[in-house]
Amino acid sequence: MTAHHRAVPALVAAAFVLLHVFGYPATRFSNDSYRYARQAYEFLGDSRPTATRKAVAAYCEDTARLVHRNRMLDQLHFRGPGREAQYAAACEKKYAGGLTPTDPRYEKIFATRPAYPLLAAPFVALLGAKPGLTLVALACTTLAGYLVHLLLRALRAPPPAAVLGQVLCYVTPLASWGGRPLTEGPALALLTALLLASVWLLQRRVLPGAVLFTGAFALGLAVKYAGFLPAALFLAAAACASLLFVPRTRHRGTGWLAGLSAGGTLAALALSGILGLPGITDSLQDTFTLHWTRPEIADPWRALARLDHQYWWQWLQREALAPALLFLLAVGAWGVWRRSVPVALCVIAVGLTGFATTVVHPLAAEGDRLYVPVWLIPVIGVPLALDRLWRPAPEPGATAPHGPAGSTAARRPPAAPPVAP
Repeated sequence: MTAHHRAVPALVAAAFVLLHVFGYPATRFSNDSYRYARQAYEFLGDSRPTATRKAVAAYCEDTARLVHRNRMLDQLHFRGPGREAQYAAACEKKYAGGLTPTDPRYEKIFATRPAYPLLAAPFVALLGAKPGLTLVALACTTLAGYLVHLLLRALRAPPPAAVLGQVLCYVTPLASWGGRPLTEGPALALLTALLLASVWLLQRRVLPGAVLFTGAFALGLAVKYAGFLPAALFLAAAACASLLFVPRTRHRGTGWLAGLSAGGTLAALALSGILGLPGITDSLQDTFTLHWTRPEIADPWRALARLDHQYWWQWLQREALAPALLFLLAVGAWGVWRRSVPVALCVIAVGLTGFATTVVHPLAAEGDRLYVPVWLIPVIGVPLALDRLWRPAPEPGATAPHGPAGSTAARRPPAAPPVAP
């Protein structure tokens, strides 16, 4: 790779960061962000009441800014005086004891996600709650785009296709959610690292692949274990399917991928049992009681099945009106499948964790946040599909290595070698 090709990914990342710096005022410091900020302040040594007060102040200040932004777009009130300071003061008074809901079962869900606020704590101390949390989330999302670039280069995609994958990572909902003060940014970077590690293992690069896989998965459990448990389970299924149905993948690397994925799944389940982490039944009750602000229901599974039926039927109807995601999913799956079936199984497996999360939490109010990992399929697969379509097919009887100088055969780029047996 030339120096020019090495510089392009850095320039793309810099442009992405600049866009998000410009768009920073439009980001929202949400109820979830408040809880991560409170944890960050506690990691910095503040008591729970002090951390709560600081996090509430950050939440109310940002909400007052949002009120101001909305007022400036109101055709009746944009010329009137602002009352943002009064709003922030009233907000802090209202939530002096912390933002609701305050049920211990709901608080426990966030207590299982210490890695993000711990990583952000030094930046929260230097910059404040929202800037510090956003900086870490944005850095992780930027890293995710660069990891996509590395993954596509590992799959022998040409530099333009690899840069396209990085750009797609930065212009899809992966980035719009990843750049907010939430766990989506760190989770995206770690899911992409899991995929890169899986590709390395399938290419028999066992040591770097195993190290990266183990580190990304372990850190992912500390970021959001409920999201990385299904990722390990689905990757184990993908690796086993490769071993069973793709004979050329029956080697040590694929065995390591299957073993690490299955072992990670069992380790996560054991850790959940030992530490008493919230399970899927708790998650369902959280959904159907509005975070335990209402009594628990007797049969959450039946309620889930009924809500899922309504949710997905309406979701398909909405997507049918503008099926960009469905189209890109199909193209992306085809592109990565044509490049390497085992890699495609892994990419689809990780992407489907987004839909799996939404199946358990079919909440229309969450928009595309819950299933945002499915965008990894087109982000990785579309550049490979375009590369395949752009690459000229060899002419009958033409052999590029032995064609005469200056001939079409001599000028045609060689076909990409196999990447994952």
